[in-house]
Amino acid sequence: MNKAFRSVAYMFLISLVFTALVSAVKVTQDDRIAHNRAVKLQRVILKVLNLPLKKGMSDGEAQHLFDRRVRPLEVRGRTMYVGYEADGRTIKGYVFPVGGPGFWGPIFGMAAVTPDAGQVLGLAFYKHSETPGLGARISEPWFTDQFKGLPLQSRAAGQKFFYLKPAGTSRAADELDAVTGATRTSAAVETFLNREFERFLKNDWSVLAREQGGHGQTTVK
Repeated sequence: MNKAFRSVAYMFLISLVFTALVSAVKVTQDDRIAHNRAVKLQRVILKVLNLPLKKGMSDGEAQHLFDRRVRPLEVRGRTMYVGYEADGRTIKGYVFPVGGPGFWGPIFGMAAVTPDAGQVLGLAFYKHSETPGLGARISEPWFTDQFKGLPLQSRAAGQKFFYLKPAGTSRAADELDAVTGATRTSAAVETFLNREFERFLKNDWSVLAREQGGHGQTTVK
């Protein structure tokens, strides 16, 4: 009886130890994954604001730059960001999340606009399930760089902010090159990005500007 009890107790202790080890590893990995995810998002925000992300910049340096030049704000249940010039007072731009359904799954990104919401400063997609070599090319600089300088205020009623056209056929300032061979991904991006720009201008920009006391000068707290 005592031998059987000792065997059960031994197995219980062994199981307890291994369970504790697995749990400790999971907690450590979860913390690391969360940290890496946060740093990746910070880099994306710095990128769309066109802040100086030098080649080879470490995560610590990127975080330091982010802490000095970017301030998060909650607006209507969403986290947005205010970017500042090097003086720490002049607003460089506002950053907000963009996303929607793609061809194979949801697409997540960040967009930045000038303080007066007159133009796009930058755009980046950081998570999606689009086909490598086709729809996944929406993450490539040649595609996202097209949005820099895109006007957001001068358009007729019912007109979209931009249209994605077959590569090489764009003629107007609001016509950008679509991804060749990825018609559905391009159509999805055109749909949800136009919607996100509209939402930001109608619902969020005035709140951000009011929080900053206008759209020119403010002090980082």
